[in-house]
Amino acid sequence: MRLTLRCKGGFTGPAGAQTRTVDLAQLPANQANEVQKLLQASDFFALHPKLLSPAPKSWDFQYDLEVDDGQQTHCVQYHLNEAPPALKALTEKLSDEVAPD
Repeated sequence: MRLTLRCKGGFTGPAGAQTRTVDLAQLPANQANEVQKLLQASDFFALHPKLLSPAPKSWDFQYDLEVDDGQQTHCVQYHLNEAPPALKALTEKLSDEVAPD
């Protein structure tokens, strides 16, 4: 399973955009399991493709998370304040533990 998290916006705008890509097969088993649990808890493949704030502030970041499990691919664009708790936790985990590409 491959996850690609793109983050853009905030005060840095497009210049500060970052992409993080992770293949769960390359992670230690405990980290891969934690990511899978968060994906399942968020019911990621059933999420609406856009969970955007109706009036984002100039400092809000927009995230695009694409997940490819080998059988299906799904992408969700979101602001953290519109994301379900498990998706927020997954975003934080990927942002903290995966180095930008």
